[in-house]
Amino acid sequence: MFPNLLSMENLLLAGTALLIVVIILVVDRLIRRAISRYAKRLKLDPHVANILNLISRIIVFSVGVIVILSLFGVGTDWFIGISALTGAAIGFASTQTVGNFLAGLYLMISRPFMVKDYVKIGDIEGEVREITINYTKIYAPTYNITEIPNRKVLDSIILNYSGRKDVIDYSFPMGFPHLDNITNQELMDECIKPTIERFYETYKDKLIKKPELSLSKMDRLGREFMIRMFFPEGRINDFYDIQPELMQKIVNCWDAFKAKRA
Repeated sequence: MFPNLLSMENLLLAGTALLIVVIILVVDRLIRRAISRYAKRLKLDPHVANILNLISRIIVFSVGVIVILSLFGVGTDWFIGISALTGAAIGFASTQTVGNFLAGLYLMISRPFMVKDYVKIGDIEGEVREITINYTKIYAPTYNITEIPNRKVLDSIILNYSGRKDVIDYSFPMGFPHLDNITNQELMDECIKPTIERFYETYKDKLIKKPELSLSKMDRLGREFMIRMFFPEGRINDFYDIQPELMQKIVNCWDAFKAKRA
């Protein structure tokens, strides 16, 4: 039995199959390098390059498997059958993984957001750093990377603050209680607006334009103002540093304003 397995013909087939595997790996690497150079030259988004890499890998390895099966005299119908069985097994064993994979493909094609966009996905917000097949990676205001499964991304409400090219248009609310001796106009004119003016003079080199102020809501419990800020994309650390600073300066002004009127 073993002498037959080690016959010259079988050894030649095994050597040829091994050579085909090596060629497949080399071709796959060369194609991925070519796609990387192509993406950099045309300035394609990283998720587009990921799609091209995935498609090329599927094609290259499928062709390799068919060639190896043909080499050993196995019909391609075996490959189709094995692929179907493998797909079914994977589907039963890892439904979540397959769901993330399909969701990742959908995100890459539909493009509800792109790399470097500032988004809020459910309760998580931050700059999109990478969109992979399984996860969307978010650089959060805590200066950490959060990986969100793509199935969860599709199931969440997505708010994209990068509606205009290269601009993060970000608004945040600030609430204040009603006080008998302080009107809305006084609060805006003597506290919030002067604070915004001073803040803008300090950081005008980092902001696209001066932050805007508007009254967004008022009820019997208090009043809420919306602060709208404009940051350039690609300078997210500046945004994370100075946006909380503006909030703190407004709160400090409010505390001093209340004490003055008391």
